[in-house]
Amino acid sequence: MISKQKDKFTSKDVTLAVMNYNGAERLPGLFESIKRLKQPPGELLIVDDGSTDGGAEVIQQRYPDVSIVSMGRNTKILNMVRNRAFHAASNRLVFIVDNDVELDPDCVEELLHGMNTLPKAAACITRAVYWDRPEVIYQDGQILHYVGASPATHRDDMVKDVDAEPRLSIGWGVQMIDREAATEVGFFNEEYLLGWGDDGEINHKLNLVGYRCYQIPKAVVLHKREESSKRYLAAVRNRLRFIFEMYQWRTILLALPAFIAYEAALVSFVVMKGGIKDYFRGWGYFLTHIPGVLRTRRKIQAHRVLRDRDVMGAGDIFVYSDYVDKKILAFGYDLLNRFLNGYWKLIRPVV
Repeated sequence: MISKQKDKFTSKDVTLAVMNYNGAERLPGLFESIKRLKQPPGELLIVDDGSTDGGAEVIQQRYPDVSIVSMGRNTKILNMVRNRAFHAASNRLVFIVDNDVELDPDCVEELLHGMNTLPKAAACITRAVYWDRPEVIYQDGQILHYVGASPATHRDDMVKDVDAEPRLSIGWGVQMIDREAATEVGFFNEEYLLGWGDDGEINHKLNLVGYRCYQIPKAVVLHKREESSKRYLAAVRNRLRFIFEMYQWRTILLALPAFIAYEAALVSFVVMKGGIKDYFRGWGYFLTHIPGVLRTRRKIQAHRVLRDRDVMGAGDIFVYSDYVDKKILAFGYDLLNRFLNGYWKLIRPVV
């Protein structure tokens, strides 16, 4: 468990580590925002995943106190890059930052306040707003949906309409994590591809063993969201690993009708979107990696102290609006949510 007493962490205990791949256009804005932080971190790193655009080197010339940690090649495994940040950091708290954000001046200060004051805090997670519409929320923390998905917590809500109180959450790729706690749960799982669950699985592991991961709405970053490829392969393989590594067997059995309903809807969706090959590739990966999944499962289950119902819930599953751009997709989406939410009410008391 976290040994350092509350009120002891300062910004000097923070290593801010930027995850970077070919971010020459985005890094200058990020580092200008770092320069404006009211409480600057004690160490600055760029963990570079084999970039070819020279952006990290340009930043190092402008900011000599920035160190570059090179992966030596383009691994294409973001969790491997994140884990390198933990190993390279000199400080106890590691602030993992993607290269497509800019930080509010109070960001580090608010995260530190959470780490110092919230019970059993092992990670504090930022709120993200749209870079070009800072009054609108992009990411605001979430609890795990029990079918292995993300509820649409505050997505596209106005900041003024949402409270700013910290709450338990699993996070996204911009969060401050206690390195000692991360060590206990094995850091990020490097078998996860960039896609659903890759950034939140460490938070779920921490929550299961009795730590707490908190969304800190006052710690704000501006997110420069760009259209990306549809990550069907990553979403399928990550989700299957997540369920079979994290869930209790009782939960898997009781939730089986919900899993079947979700899977049927997912197959219909990816067929319509032309992603069926990636769907089956995801299943193929899972089936051929079951021994490794079970080994990881044993480690996680051996140390858990909470039941599944304490760290998951229901709610409308988040999908981008262009994913349900046809009436039949919108109808199916609504019907699925109604069933899943009702079924969770039925099984939650015994999960």
